[in-house]
Amino acid sequence: MGRNWWLVVWMALLLEVLTGCASPQYAAEPTVAVSRDCDRHFTLWRNWVVSDDRFDAQEWSPPGFPYLRVDRFLASFDLTELTPAQRRDWLGRAYDKADIAWQFEVQGGPDASSQWLDDLRSCALQAVSKLGAESDLWLKLAESVQVPDSYSTPAQVLGVYPLVKPVVRWRAGVTMGELVDQYGHYKALAGWRTYVPDLTDVVGRSEVETYPLDSLGVPVLGESLRLMLFQRHAPAWRIETRDSHDVPGIPARGLNGQLQFRPEPVVFTHLSFARMRGRILPQLVYVLWFSGRPSEHWLDIYAGELDGFIWRVTLGPRGQPLAYDTIHPCGCYHQWLLPEGGLVKSVGVDYEAEQIWLLGSLPLGGKEAPLLSLSAGDHQLVGASGFHPTDLGAEIHSYRLESLDGLRGLSNAGGRLYGDDGLIAGTERLERFLLWPTGVPSAGGMRQWGRHAVSFVGRRHFDDPHLLDRYFLPPP
Repeated sequence: MGRNWWLVVWMALLLEVLTGCASPQYAAEPTVAVSRDCDRHFTLWRNWVVSDDRFDAQEWSPPGFPYLRVDRFLASFDLTELTPAQRRDWLGRAYDKADIAWQFEVQGGPDASSQWLDDLRSCALQAVSKLGAESDLWLKLAESVQVPDSYSTPAQVLGVYPLVKPVVRWRAGVTMGELVDQYGHYKALAGWRTYVPDLTDVVGRSEVETYPLDSLGVPVLGESLRLMLFQRHAPAWRIETRDSHDVPGIPARGLNGQLQFRPEPVVFTHLSFARMRGRILPQLVYVLWFSGRPSEHWLDIYAGELDGFIWRVTLGPRGQPLAYDTIHPCGCYHQWLLPEGGLVKSVGVDYEAEQIWLLGSLPLGGKEAPLLSLSAGDHQLVGASGFHPTDLGAEIHSYRLESLDGLRGLSNAGGRLYGDDGLIAGTERLERFLLWPTGVPSAGGMRQWGRHAVSFVGRRHFDDPHLLDRYFLPPP
């Protein structure tokens, strides 16, 4: 009897592991009762999105509140402490995120879906108004707004994670230690191509006096200010180019479900926010995509379709860089660079034990953006320095900036790049069979913004707004 019971438990856990990457789809009827018609509209939308695999998984839809979406930053507010004005601003941001997600979900739908969207918006605005005015509903929202982490607890239980953890820690230390040692000492085996931002339509590059803030303390960046900041801090890229895998471009998915890639000099951008000593700081995210990571040998567990590089700039109150960090779109290889005059290491943090990988400082000599050097094939950061266009050599290409949101919804090949679990199907790596006990779903596979688990030891996310406060100190 005991053995059978454990077998049932083991099989249940295995089933949850295999299906545990399900998306945060609309899990319940709306908590806020508006009208029977609105209940029907929400039900119609939910059933259509779920059955047609249209759910946009970039943000979390709190159970019972399908007219809101939140990310880890919005979820970091203590909703019970917000003033009425702060509630309005918070709800406005959460509703806007939901509306944007709906616009991507509706793409490619039947003609009637545009009317469904209009009905959904009308009902959502009524629900948001009622939610902001009724304290008991607000408390229910506060209880359900936390974003689940991107790790699978059943996988960790089934994989006996505590026993595996020391081996994973050792292996991660070896791999990341080698990358840190390689930084600044890399010997290229192929030629370099350099890509610089196309600043033909620069909107202005003056110093930022200050950011306007809403009642929550969140910087309000209008379109022109946002564009100016992204242009000002856009890095140049020096890419060792061995073959087509090292040429940047645009990932997509065809109507037949197959991944496609169009070589094109484009870098995708995304705006996020972090917290630092009570202040909210903007973060500029730059995403470079490649067609894949080629195999170096017959059993290369890291090779597969699509690869990329994500560079993030955390800005101070006057638009100056305070910190740089980077990952690949799988969430792997999280590394940090600290610019001169920016954040500094905290004496109370054991960076080796925490597995926080610091590449060093980045003296830019007054220049606004760095030149980043990436290796061929694995696209690792092997160098960073200041740059001037006259110093870059002959083979220079200009690249344009596009919003990362452009990859949500239907891609340029007609299919949806991201699945409703936030992963990019077809980019799976063999390493997932070794690392599944860590709880990271499809380790090594490419994924959507907001789904980047960045540590195989413990639980840490790239979009955690508290990372800076946890590991660094403000400029002295």
